[in-house]
Amino acid sequence: MGFIVTNFKNLVYMLSWFFIGFLYFSFYLISITFSVGVSFTVVGIPILAGVFRTIPFLLDIDRKAAEKYANINIPSLKWDPQDKVTREVSDKRNWFAAGIMIFPRFLFGFLSFIAAFVCYLLPIAMILSPYLYRLFDMTIMMISIDTLPRAVIACISGIILLLLLSRLAAKIVKWAGSYTENIMETIRSWR
Repeated sequence: MGFIVTNFKNLVYMLSWFFIGFLYFSFYLISITFSVGVSFTVVGIPILAGVFRTIPFLLDIDRKAAEKYANINIPSLKWDPQDKVTREVSDKRNWFAAGIMIFPRFLFGFLSFIAAFVCYLLPIAMILSPYLYRLFDMTIMMISIDTLPRAVIACISGIILLLLLSRLAAKIVKWAGSYTENIMETIRSWR
């Protein structure tokens, strides 16, 4: 039972890495681009400061997910929510955090989504192939699953793949948690 719970937590964390990375990418890319674009007006800089005030909140979501699913204990960051606008905009931690959260997290989140698919969803589909091959045209690794013997072989292969790839998924989850921990440590060291 512990094997199933651990693998389910790994799957959830890998998928959450994708969704958090996509959130970082879409929110920060759009909001920073917009606020820098209108920074020559009176409203651009306060919008940019407001965007930077969301960084501790989103980093805390990331930290909590790493603690819950990757079992990595990361202390929270202390940021002053009442910082002046000029200090928020000129603080290098904000620019670093936004830069680290936009592009690398989106890329790593996308790779995490692919890894979750390969490590968990593909083997589960292979395990269920004796039940699904009559309902759908199944092709797994360029082999058409259209008879019961092929479906049983695919099922056995899926069990073996699930046992092997779950170890790879556990290593990916540990790496993702340590990446989050490194981001938090880097930002904390700048204080």
